[in-house]
Amino acid sequence: MGKIKDALWDWLEDYGNDLGFDWDNYPDTKDWDDIKINKTTAEEYYRNKQVEKWNRNAILQEDLRIKYGAPEPREVFEDE
Repeated sequence: MGKIKDALWDWLEDYGNDLGFDWDNYPDTKDWDDIKINKTTAEEYYRNKQVEKWNRNAILQEDLRIKYGAPEPREVFEDE
């Protein structure tokens, strides 16, 4: 195996498997230390990744709205 595969194998054996990660479901290498320290489960990790993605997309949409002067989304009232 290559060095990265060896490192992944070691990380999964030492920390990842206990937290719900596996060979087909492993985190970014840059997150390994944070996951190890905070004992972040796979479910929490991927939920947080999804929220980060949504936040990036929301900011991008707001930037585009400001840049191009798009109208604000209409307000929806419960009476409608």
